[in-house]
Amino acid sequence: MAIKVHGNPFSPPSQRVLLALAEKDLDYEYVFVDMSAGQHKKEPFISINPFGQVPAFEDGDLKLFESRAITRYIAYAYADKGTPLFDQDPKKVAIISVWLEVEALKFDAAGSKLSFEILIKPLLGMTTDEGAVEQQQGQLASVLDVYEARLSESKYLGGDSFTLVDLHHVPIVNNLMKTKVKALFDARPHACLGEVSMAIKVHGNPFSPPSQRVLLALAEKDLDYEYVFVDMSAGQHKKEPFISINPFGQVPAFEDGDLKLFESRAITRYIAYAYADKGTPLFDQDPKKVAIISVWLEVEALKFDAAGSKLSFEILIKPLLGMTTDEGAVEQQQGQLASVLDVYEARLSESKYLGGDSFTLVDLHHVPIVNNLMKTKVKAVFDARPHVSAWVSEILARPAWAKVLDVLKI
Repeated sequence: MAIKVHGNPFSPPSQRVLLALAEKDLDYEYVFVDMSAGQHKKEPFISINPFGQVPAFEDGDLKLFESRAITRYIAYAYADKGTPLFDQDPKKVAIISVWLEVEALKFDAAGSKLSFEILIKPLLGMTTDEGAVEQQQGQLASVLDVYEARLSESKYLGGDSFTLVDLHHVPIVNNLMKTKVKALFDARPHACLGEVSMAIKVHGNPFSPPSQRVLLALAEKDLDYEYVFVDMSAGQHKKEPFISINPFGQVPAFEDGDLKLFESRAITRYIAYAYADKGTPLFDQDPKKVAIISVWLEVEALKFDAAGSKLSFEILIKPLLGMTTDEGAVEQQQGQLASVLDVYEARLSESKYLGGDSFTLVDLHHVPIVNNLMKTKVKAVFDARPHVSAWVSEILARPAWAKVLDVLKI
């Protein structure tokens, strides 16, 4: 394709560019930048973005960096496509430009730091700087006071229609609405989001594969639920009320009325049984088929995930936090994963899915980690095995998985 986006799936600036392309309904090629291999600091990437940061962008012979400059180009160059994101009237352009500056220099200055401190640091076992959080919350509150006044006069920050101004806020706002910072938005009626109360509640983290596993099961069953963000920086996962649901203090936790569960695979099994008449059948009633499914459920939990989760952490998560990938650990875990996939290749030469001829919990449990690994050099280990590769394409193309990714915005 003519348009290429070089980025990282967890990067808000990358997400910003992808959102602009989605609003314009434009096709593009997404190029994952392997930071663990230093691709962002050498050619060909560095020739597009000399600062060595994602995203970078190509449209034919045009090469750009800086996400907001890229979205502005998309808005102008494809003005006749999809959602109008800018305006032709000079006065309206001037107003939009004011609020574009406010987002970049004031909102994002506080919002990005809060997102990093509260969401990212705890995932990596790092300690949140509560002093920094308090300071940045104060700065964000001051910005939102101005927003509240502005939004009492117009539906959107740039005027009466959705524009680049609002679009630029989406990735960081999406992150912050999963944290205690949500209260700052809710305290201002023109900026707040409404609460939803449902029987099913999932307490989790958007970047947690076990949490994603549960959300995927609910999506396959087309069930409504309330998503409750667990603020680990405040220790919510280690105290009441969370600890009464999951005594190990790990996400996810799950509620369905008076039933409380933990351990993601136990939760998905409950969903499959309790809502057997809803959505996609994820288990079976035949004892022999149940036994076969159970075998491969064990293989996923004890063999595939043992290697896959470690690879995902080393290659995807560590570079995002400026940590050094342990290449020795990567090589070791790739070897272990390759051995597991050799067995999968043989199995998948006999049946379309691991548990049989239909999609079941076995395949579902693999999706989050497989999705992560397919953005890394480990993809080659899957691609080298034709039946495994075909299976990967099938399970990642599930509409329910697309729904989960859309909900979590990752």
